[in-house]
Amino acid sequence: MSSSLRSILCMLMLTSVAFGQFSPKLLELKKEYRDNNGNLAACTKISKLKEADFKNADHALYLFLTAKCLENVNKREEALNNYIRAKKEFQALDSVQRSVEMSMDISYLLSAQYHNTDTHKKYDDEVLAYLQTSKDIKFNAQCYTHLASVSWENEELDKALSYYRKALAIQIKLKDKLGQVGTNNNIAVMYSEYLDMPDSALYYLNKNMPELKRTNEPLGLFYNYSNQAAAYYRKGEYQRSIDILNYADKLPVDPIMKINFLNSDLMTANYEALKDYKNAYKYLLITKKTTDSINITKQNIALGDIKTKYETTEKELENTVLKNNLKVQAFLIYSFVALLIIAVFVAFLIVKNARKREKISQQDKLIEQQKFDKALKDYELSSIDIMLEGQEKERQRIANDLHDNLGSMLATLKLNFENLRLRKDELKNEENKLYDRTDELIEEAYQKVRRIAHAKNAGVFASEGLIPAITKLAEKISIPGKLSLQVIPFGFQDRLDNTIEISIFRLVQELATNIIKHSHATEATIHLTHHDDNINIIIEDNGVGFDQNKLSGADGMGLTSIRKKVTQLGGTFTIDATPGKGTTIIIDLPV
Repeated sequence: MSSSLRSILCMLMLTSVAFGQFSPKLLELKKEYRDNNGNLAACTKISKLKEADFKNADHALYLFLTAKCLENVNKREEALNNYIRAKKEFQALDSVQRSVEMSMDISYLLSAQYHNTDTHKKYDDEVLAYLQTSKDIKFNAQCYTHLASVSWENEELDKALSYYRKALAIQIKLKDKLGQVGTNNNIAVMYSEYLDMPDSALYYLNKNMPELKRTNEPLGLFYNYSNQAAAYYRKGEYQRSIDILNYADKLPVDPIMKINFLNSDLMTANYEALKDYKNAYKYLLITKKTTDSINITKQNIALGDIKTKYETTEKELENTVLKNNLKVQAFLIYSFVALLIIAVFVAFLIVKNARKREKISQQDKLIEQQKFDKALKDYELSSIDIMLEGQEKERQRIANDLHDNLGSMLATLKLNFENLRLRKDELKNEENKLYDRTDELIEEAYQKVRRIAHAKNAGVFASEGLIPAITKLAEKISIPGKLSLQVIPFGFQDRLDNTIEISIFRLVQELATNIIKHSHATEATIHLTHHDDNINIIIEDNGVGFDQNKLSGADGMGLTSIRKKVTQLGGTFTIDATPGKGTTIIIDLPV
């Protein structure tokens, strides 16, 4: 779990050394690789380069970049070969620091692949020798971080801690906040998982929190909270560990990263320690799903062991036959072995063929089901889209009719009426009063038509925007002494597209209506957060809640319809409700 994070941090550090006097194209690709943590897009561009197009220093940098990409896809032998070639070329160019950087990459790859200290020791010795004379303290911090990682890989924990502390001292001196976060995290993981010192681990993890909260980087926060939860579990504070894991799970992090961290396994252990076996079993099932691939690997290893045992037995039998001088007995034994192998082989082919047919049949059924589900989903989304479009057109038509036809007629009528009154110089007093009253009624009707026409955007006025409209909605819904509805926006400095604002307003309006009708709540909060290209909406109340397991398709609260609208907008819709404990609804929408 945490060792994978440690590897990621080391990779980021070892690729951050500056390269000068190189081809701008290569430097741009190196920056893209580093900024995106070695993603597939950057490596695809690198793979399209031709080695023959580069000479001298550019050729060495090309070998370095290709080695990084090969390492990412587990082609370690090819990556190792390119690292060694790049190192030799940097040495020939008298580029000592870059040669040392290649030594660190080679050492780490050998350590992770072979777990043999002798294999990579000479490269680590080169790094240590460089540190004796180097005055580049920033690069020295990276060297110490590398030595700590390799020592950790070889379970030399005291040596690893010593190197990490040296790196941390330099990072503090340089005010390198990102480097400090990585080193503190690695030290914390060592204390928690290898030295059974959870209090020390929490000390280093808490040191990282101010910087992580300042940068507000969800993945870094997720890793920190997950490691905190592991430390509290080791302290025996199981409920606190569960609370932290639940908080971490709500952070907007890629689900694949969450699965890789396997927090469900820690949840199972916490609930089991609390003797809450229902929840322990729930998270055990989640863990099982994420570990199926691991189980398949174990099965393959087991099959390999059986095969090895079979081959060993066969070899022993052959040796026995060779020692027997009786040709007839040897012939019989060889015949028996041959027939047995044939029988096993035939049986294997039969079983394999049957499984293959069964697998093909299951795949066909799955494909048909997926096609049906996709068609049904497309139909539902299309229906919702058509319905919304029809509603918008109808609202627009009514508003335009009111504004263009009836509004203009009332305005003309008012003008004619005023002209008529001006020409009547000698009207009686009662007739004047009648004209005045009629004029007031015409003016009132005209103003009502204007207001209806200008309200055609369902509360999201062009001059105001989403947040003011939702705030006004909350003010109208709030009832002093009975219901307080609070709106907390963040990050909405700029206006969104009007169509998106209308869609979000209607979602919030429907959910606010549900609070009034069904929740019996006294307090409710609407959180709206606009971060990068995502909008997060959290609506929570302290009402009666409900049992999600009893929620039917015709739920009476419109939640199914709301979920479909969110899906049609490309977002996700999550409900967290418990009877007697209120309801929380989370919506994430792309912009």
